[in-house]
Amino acid sequence: MISRLISLALATSLSLTLLFAAPLLADKIQGTGRGILMLGLLGIAGGFIHGVGFVPNTIFFKFLFNRWISRILMVSTFFLYN
Repeated sequence: MISRLISLALATSLSLTLLFAAPLLADKIQGTGRGILMLGLLGIAGGFIHGVGFVPNTIFFKFLFNRWISRILMVSTFFLYN
């Protein structure tokens, strides 16, 4: 339960930061920064998926939206753009 709350809190805070600080973030992204941002968005999606308690059926999506991979992607995105 605590693990799900951590994932949901990380995903919510990062998505709100990207929503309201988009002009500031757009100035920092140049060149290949968009690809890194896409990985961060994948991490945010995985955080929401784990946070609400959804469990994927296929092995590919279980690996893709793993809570540890999602958290690593979210935290690395946060530190790269701050």
